[in-house]
Amino acid sequence: MFHSFRERDQANLDAICAHITRHFEPVSLSDILDALDGGKALPDNAITVTVDDGYRNFLLHGHPLFRRHKIPATVYAVAGFCAGRLWLWPDQIEFGFEHTTRRSIRASVGDVELELSLQTPQEKTIAAQRLTEALKRVANDGRLAFLREFGSLCGVEIPPVPPSGREAMSWDELRAVAAEGVEIGCHTETHPILSRLSNQSELDAEIRGAKAQIEEHLGFKVRHFCYPNGRAVDIGEAAIRCVKDAGYASGVSGICGLNTIEADPFQIRRLPFDPSLDRRFCEELLVGLHKRVFGNS
Repeated sequence: MFHSFRERDQANLDAICAHITRHFEPVSLSDILDALDGGKALPDNAITVTVDDGYRNFLLHGHPLFRRHKIPATVYAVAGFCAGRLWLWPDQIEFGFEHTTRRSIRASVGDVELELSLQTPQEKTIAAQRLTEALKRVANDGRLAFLREFGSLCGVEIPPVPPSGREAMSWDELRAVAAEGVEIGCHTETHPILSRLSNQSELDAEIRGAKAQIEEHLGFKVRHFCYPNGRAVDIGEAAIRCVKDAGYASGVSGICGLNTIEADPFQIRRLPFDPSLDRRFCEELLVGLHKRVFGNS
């Protein structure tokens, strides 16, 4: 499970890819689903790469290396992000703290009061993580209301479109990587925490409606879904039912772990990766160590 890619991590990612192809058998997510459904057996040590969010930096710094190493990948697009209607809310929080001149802020999130120090870049990073995690635990309406006031809280104007480095792939770019073998899945319309939505119509818009949008713009069926954040508490049974009813063939979670051939195709576990991770740590992750690592999105 990857998210974002940077040019400075290219050599490290190249080494990770080389290790994957040396010791594992890369396959597509569709190959895995076929095997789960009783079709062609998977090779030993089968592995697939998934990429959440649909950042444009995948096109620039991820896709070329996966293609060179012949590693199939599935990219999960956030429909509203790729359409240019929004940018991802955790990125907005990071942006606000990166650009604020305030030394600290107090934030009320639900019934939690956060005192956030912003005196150093490291403190700003920690503050963004704490605030993001707190917002994941409140009702979706409360999260949206907080974000509308967040710029004022920081004294920073949050731009309507993402700055360079945080932008999404366009529909044309998604079609281009799909033509080169990348599978495109859906990661909702706006990247909410699904269990925090208030009713079925909101679930339908985020799951069924986003699928229809992506299919309309790309011109082919979308079979794969990715639950935002992806812990069991973030998903909920209602979201899983909605994913099945919407016609998806799979749903991947953010729960860390390996899968057997008996895995539930709508609750597939993954291993969280980052192109900057120490290569020895990556090797250990791939054999099932370090099951409690870092957060997801």
